[in-house]
Amino acid sequence: MDRIVIAITNEQLRTSVEQILSRNNILVRSSCRTGMEASRAIRKMDGGVLICSARLPDMTVDTLSYDLDRICYFLVLGRTETLGYLENEDLFKVALPVHSDELCGSVRILMQLDERRSREHISERTDEDKKAIDEAKAYLIEHNSMTEDQAHRFLQKRSMETSTPMSEVARLILFNAE
Repeated sequence: MDRIVIAITNEQLRTSVEQILSRNNILVRSSCRTGMEASRAIRKMDGGVLICSARLPDMTVDTLSYDLDRICYFLVLGRTETLGYLENEDLFKVALPVHSDELCGSVRILMQLDERRSREHISERTDEDKKAIDEAKAYLIEHNSMTEDQAHRFLQKRSMETSTPMSEVARLILFNAE
């Protein structure tokens, strides 16, 4: 399943990238202009590949990558000198102009990495883990006036900050709620 999000401010470049991917049978799920839009789209899909420019109107790709740490793979498009300023070394970078074969090849590699991570992530959770996560989300929704997406992000963020599995964070929330 293609979980591709494009976040490029320049409309002409965004359209061009989208058309190249479409011609090569790569489905783009969401096309946006801002980091916040991209973040929402990636979180809604629970991962994927984000193709973006180094700077978006509301944030830099470094800021966005730290916000979405370990949730998705980034493919950053930009001029060579701009890409050199990026702080996060885990970002995949492609200098513009880029040949369509190079772009599609890079995206396909990241899609394979994303699919493998998704399979590993799903296979790690037991039914008990899923139940604890769902119950913790329900608790957060009811007692903290969160949406389901906000509750999920809260659990993910706490999990990443503490290097603790999300199911354990959920169990701690439920334990402290008693």
